[in-house]
Amino acid sequence: MMSSFQHYKQLDNDRHSVAVLDDFFPNLLTAFRVAEFNWYLERFPRLTIYSTHPNFKTVHAAYAQCYPQHADRVRPYNESSLDDCAFAYMIFLNNAHHFLPALNSHNVPFLMTLYPGGGFGLGDPESDEKLDQVLGSPLLRGIIATQSVTLDYLKAKGCTVPIHDIYGGVINSIYFEGVTNNKQTLINSSAISICFVAERYMPQGANKGYPQFIEAAKQLIQEFPYLHFSVVGSFDADDILLNNQLRDAISFKGLLTTTNLKEFFLTQDIIISPNRPFVLCPGNFDGFPTGCCVEASLCGVAVVCSDELKLNRYYTDGVDIVICDPTPDSIVKAIGKLIHDPDLLMSIGARGQGISQKIFDQKRQLGQRSALLINALNGNGTHWITKLDGRIKTAEQPIANQTNHIRSVDAELVKFQNSICGKCSTGLSRLFSIIRGKRT
Repeated sequence: MMSSFQHYKQLDNDRHSVAVLDDFFPNLLTAFRVAEFNWYLERFPRLTIYSTHPNFKTVHAAYAQCYPQHADRVRPYNESSLDDCAFAYMIFLNNAHHFLPALNSHNVPFLMTLYPGGGFGLGDPESDEKLDQVLGSPLLRGIIATQSVTLDYLKAKGCTVPIHDIYGGVINSIYFEGVTNNKQTLINSSAISICFVAERYMPQGANKGYPQFIEAAKQLIQEFPYLHFSVVGSFDADDILLNNQLRDAISFKGLLTTTNLKEFFLTQDIIISPNRPFVLCPGNFDGFPTGCCVEASLCGVAVVCSDELKLNRYYTDGVDIVICDPTPDSIVKAIGKLIHDPDLLMSIGARGQGISQKIFDQKRQLGQRSALLINALNGNGTHWITKLDGRIKTAEQPIANQTNHIRSVDAELVKFQNSICGKCSTGLSRLFSIIRGKRT
């Protein structure tokens, strides 16, 4: 027979599922989420993804058409989602903070990736308040930091759980499948295509450097009238005033699916990303390189970008990437040098592609994350004791109430027995003794 301690441990072991909690998945426009979460769905049979996306039915229907094998394990989040959960994983600070009360009430340990954005800002009071609450949770088992500034920030805050340094982010596998050389060839300068790719989160996309891109394009088109510019994202010709010359040389592609974006990048020669930190909101910053720059690089596109926070670790300026200030003059100078030297342009694109393939290889990025999830589930030592303690405390009062009720009923039964048995046979008295004996 199991002891009470063994019985409670077995109850805890019965909670075997893993939950990924998110606010935007399964929207197909979030390619890095699709890549990361699908990887887990393929490798963790007991993993379920719960989403608070406001239009869940719509985005789930589109997701199910592309990934029918995973669709039934992607569900809308509700109060019972964590009932059978042994461990949870989240990305972004806002998600961790939002789900923290539910994790606490269900005593579910968790791991999170602290990407730039998503509520995380350097030195921002609102962000710090959220982060302090997450870091203070005894259920937090570890944090994945993707940028050096994040790593340093967590250390400065005295983070007591393991900080796992996994540089970069997850890129959709389509960028590693059948990537060919650019469709365009630099036989002559008229083939050069330059793009800007970003989502607009504020007027004119100021944090992404869209105004600087447009101003640089105006200057470049005067010197090199055969250039063609493209903009991908929720921008249009009315966001910033365009002169007639640039209006004729620029195309607005809107939002593109992952497949279409890859095909687009295969027609491009240069991507410009003059993003600037602390513009969208206090403390806000982008990772280096941005996700769009990585995707472009994986297609052999030469990356010209800013790095105001000095986050670069693996690329060499002028060899496999071009790093410049996020100003029109700096952009024009950098682009002009590449236009005048087509061999250098091709070399930077090819070399950058090789570096990006190594850094963002899915086995490297997701293999490490999967290992952390496995270790958290299997190698977490006595994590179940923490959960058990919480469950026992939660159950103590109901158990005490039931015990008192049973004692009250038993006392009433004794009084009834004594009253009746004084007037009845020995056989009836013996019957009451048998009934009470079965109850105990």
